[in-house]
Amino acid sequence: MQERIRLNKISLREQKQRMAMYRRFLPVLEAKKQQLLMQLSLVRKEIGLQKVRMEVVIKEIGSWGGIYRMIEATLRYHLVIREVKYLYRNIAGLRIREFREVVFDEPGYSLFMAPYSFDNILLKTREAISSREMIKVLVEQERILEKEFRKTSQRINLYEQRLIPRCVEVIRKIEVHLQDQQAAAVGVAKVAKRLSEESSYYAET
Repeated sequence: MQERIRLNKISLREQKQRMAMYRRFLPVLEAKKQQLLMQLSLVRKEIGLQKVRMEVVIKEIGSWGGIYRMIEATLRYHLVIREVKYLYRNIAGLRIREFREVVFDEPGYSLFMAPYSFDNILLKTREAISSREMIKVLVEQERILEKEFRKTSQRINLYEQRLIPRCVEVIRKIEVHLQDQQAAAVGVAKVAKRLSEESSYYAET
């Protein structure tokens, strides 16, 4: 239900204040939209880079083939994730989680008992897992930023396409009404003055 328009000076002042507020907020929203767009671009680029990095590492692991299968049972004990660490930072008013590192359990092993290339394979496998965890967080960032970008864009459209044009139209209507009232009042005053003058003339005669 649309707000009923009061055609008076108080309503005119309120509408002008409202329009000034919308116009003041618009540049802030536009700046936020640009910041979100820039961050989205950076996050999507980083997702692509991390996916390529993970593919390279997985191919390298795959090249060890038989050795990897031979040490897989032992390797599992060294791939248990103890903790995934995150940082938080503010982006355009949003608290965004960022990947820091994966902390693995370190059960320990004997270098003499460990199979050939165990260290190398362990390092590369952990690197692939870290890339996987980083991609998860980046995808989460992308989702949050996309949602806020849509929300901000919708708000800008609301201001530009509905709220400000409505204020302009309401202000125009009120001003026209007040001008008509003023013109009518002047007309009435002139008629009253003329009638008064005529009345005085007849009284004198």
